[in-house]
Amino acid sequence: MKTSSLKAGVAPARTGAAEAPIPQAVLEASGVVGTWAHDYWAGQLALSATFADLLGLDPEAAAGGVSLEVFLDHTHPEDRIRIESYLHAMAETGGPVEAEFRTRDTRTGIRTLLMRGRIERDPAGGATRGRGIAIDRTEEQAANLVQSERVVNRMAEHIIALRDLARALHRPTLTDRIEHLMIEIGFELARFLPEPEDEPRH
Repeated sequence: MKTSSLKAGVAPARTGAAEAPIPQAVLEASGVVGTWAHDYWAGQLALSATFADLLGLDPEAAAGGVSLEVFLDHTHPEDRIRIESYLHAMAETGGPVEAEFRTRDTRTGIRTLLMRGRIERDPAGGATRGRGIAIDRTEEQAANLVQSERVVNRMAEHIIALRDLARALHRPTLTDRIEHLMIEIGFELARFLPEPEDEPRH
């Protein structure tokens, strides 16, 4: 008979730094802001403190579990129907979950969060429990937006120079085509202008 290598009081030989808990600082640097667990039988969604706080929920109440309806009430109105439909669909199919949505405008502002995890099912195929992590993608998206804006601005600078060169060649047709392209780039630049409701209030 083979003896188990997991004797009482003896850690496996491979246990070491590789299996040590991930430091909180590393999680935060990766954008991880907490965890979630959905008990389908109880109809409760439990959220860790930081995740709940970003949603504008009371951390203590959320730790004990809130209904899916309460959770959805704290998502951005424009994202609610999409997220609700997705979560209901995943409850039917199970498996990996990856849902990105915005929060309502709380004291931390509007945040873009990503719920990632897995929904487990019983032998009969019914959803039993879902669990995973929450990632704050707000800063990442802002950085990507800034980078995109820089690229479009460089395109605008080059196309203006190109138009001037075409004019120097006295080619009206070529100049006209370049100016049409300038209009398209102008529309692209307009994407980066703040919406009226996003402008700071005084």
